[in-house]
Amino acid sequence: MFRHVDELCYFEILIHVNFYKMKKIFACTVYMLLFGLSSFCQVKVPDAVKTAFNNKFPTASDVKWEKESKTELEATFKMNNTNVSANFKLDGSWVETETIIPVSELPAAVSKVVNTQYPGGNYRRAERIERPGGKIMYQVNIKVNGKKKELELNEDGSTVK
Repeated sequence: MFRHVDELCYFEILIHVNFYKMKKIFACTVYMLLFGLSSFCQVKVPDAVKTAFNNKFPTASDVKWEKESKTELEATFKMNNTNVSANFKLDGSWVETETIIPVSELPAAVSKVVNTQYPGGNYRRAERIERPGGKIMYQVNIKVNGKKKELELNEDGSTVK
């Protein structure tokens, strides 16, 4: 009977040791997988784009790059405590900048059009979009009767074509 208890204790120890080893192997595998995926997802930003970005936004912080399309990259960052994103072509040419603004900062003409065309609509998010040549427009995300709409309007309230 004594030998049987020893064998049982040995078996329990063996199970605990193997379980501990399996936990370590599993944790190492997960860590390596996540580390590999994070480095795989990083975007290589060409020097021309980095230079153009740094010249246009010298005070930007928390910059993160994503691939917008085959020919365009998007940087999301903070500037003056505001969330901003800017798009650049791979040759470094600037495409546009989007800045999140309070709806209270929308031009009166834009607010009037939104309120007139969508009475009772709920909109709390707006963006100021700047494009080359000084072109400025506004994007308003509105919810009307439970449906979300995205409006793009010029400063005078006309629809962007």
